[in-house]
Amino acid sequence: MLRSSCVLLSLLAAIGCSRVDSQATVGERHTYTKAGVLRIADVSEPDRFNPLLSTMDLVEGLSSLVYSYLVIADDHGKLIGDLATEVPTLANGGISKDGRTVTYHLRKDVLWHDGVRFTSRDVKWTWSAVINTRNNVFHREGYSEVASIGTPDDLTVVVHLKRRYPPFVTQFFTTLQEGAKSILPMHLLAAMPNINQASFNAAPIGTGPFKFVRWDRGRGITLVANENYFRGRPKLDRIEFLVIPDDNTILAQVKSHDVDFVVSPPGSMLEQFRALDGVTTDLAPWSGQTIFLLNNARPGLREVVVRRAIASAIDIDSIVSKITHGVGERAYDIIPPIALGYVKNSPYLYDPAAARALLDGAGWKVGADGVRAKGNERLDFVMSGIAGSANSRALAVQIQSWLHDVGIGMTIRNYPYNVVFAYDGPIISGKYDFAYYSETLNYDPDSLTYLGCDRFPPKGENSFRYCDPIVDAGERAGLTLDDPKKRAAIYSAVERRVHETIPYIPLYELRRLSVRNSDMKGYRPSPTIAPWWNAYEWSI
Repeated sequence: MLRSSCVLLSLLAAIGCSRVDSQATVGERHTYTKAGVLRIADVSEPDRFNPLLSTMDLVEGLSSLVYSYLVIADDHGKLIGDLATEVPTLANGGISKDGRTVTYHLRKDVLWHDGVRFTSRDVKWTWSAVINTRNNVFHREGYSEVASIGTPDDLTVVVHLKRRYPPFVTQFFTTLQEGAKSILPMHLLAAMPNINQASFNAAPIGTGPFKFVRWDRGRGITLVANENYFRGRPKLDRIEFLVIPDDNTILAQVKSHDVDFVVSPPGSMLEQFRALDGVTTDLAPWSGQTIFLLNNARPGLREVVVRRAIASAIDIDSIVSKITHGVGERAYDIIPPIALGYVKNSPYLYDPAAARALLDGAGWKVGADGVRAKGNERLDFVMSGIAGSANSRALAVQIQSWLHDVGIGMTIRNYPYNVVFAYDGPIISGKYDFAYYSETLNYDPDSLTYLGCDRFPPKGENSFRYCDPIVDAGERAGLTLDDPKKRAAIYSAVERRVHETIPYIPLYELRRLSVRNSDMKGYRPSPTIAPWWNAYEWSI
């Protein structure tokens, strides 16, 4: 889930570390490096290769290699045009004075990988695919605010909004937050009643820097350079994405130099990666957050006092230091510090005695098995974890121990990554009690789709099944104004209320950990959901 109008991120200084080694070299690279070939590894593979239909962060990253967007963010968090020649603003006339018309001017030199010319009609059709309820699209935030789209010529897109909607440019075909969507080829997909089972989802054609070649299920994906890429031919010849479903195995493959780049290395292994010869590690800014999900619709979890007790039972500072190994930082709000209305709330303090007192006072009595109950309801839950993830495993076991200490039972049930976050998976379908994931926060403070009373999936992204009338009204009010000061005042009040009612627990702010072959050059990640904005500049 990440959430602002053209706000520049104040970057943290990247922390770098690479060991000096004595391995043999050829010119400027080591002999173990395959010139022009980048081998990327992750514990999972995509559920599908279509960003309209997936909820996986991995798909957002891979999609940025194959597809293109209207607007992206560079490594400084600055919004720049991608397929659009510039970012629409009030100043350049791209946004009308009443805020209800947004105009995009498109590049004229763009081809789809099959040689067909990209036009404004592709943008309009992709929007129609997003809002088509027959398509299994989870994130429709922003897209549903569109009344109509005009295409007066091949290189102009005129978007007419239903109402003033301040976050629009940061959401519409951008890479800035959860649910990032690229433009898809109308000429290949428009004839289908829906795209859920399209063969395209496993063999994509885009306009991005790399072309799809092959997907060996369970093993990996091969991409090659797009010779006709509109920014110029990529420096890499080929990218090999490798599926290695265990973090320890990935570590061994990096050590043996059979892997050049790791998608999401766990913070617990940072020192082990840093100890390797020929490997560079660093930390970069990321407008992201790791959260502990609570299904507010579940018996027991419906009570705010139970949610408060859970927050008091979890030692968040210990998670930051021992689970993330200092990669994460304490979270104080559900929006990023750069967003309007950000509040540095008092942290949820680890106080198991207070947690027990809250539960005792609410009538939850400890049973013979150590689990509390009230009437026919028990505080005995299941956490949906991620199989193969060292971080997920360590966090789940630790939280299980802390909750048991205050009389709350928790069983751990692990799923493959692409199952947990699938459209019909436990989180989106609401068939979970607890879960844990990392999310990229929106640029704009608007969180209606995540917290609105009428935004439970599939109508929105409120997977917490949380409903608070005060929060709901405040989120809606924040979307009626453009004035930053007035919006900030509204969102500050909302954030305080959210902190009190605890729909879920923000655990820590993220920083993006990078582990890569020291021969890889040009890597400058964006602090967004799709960080690989400049993959055409990568080399090895």
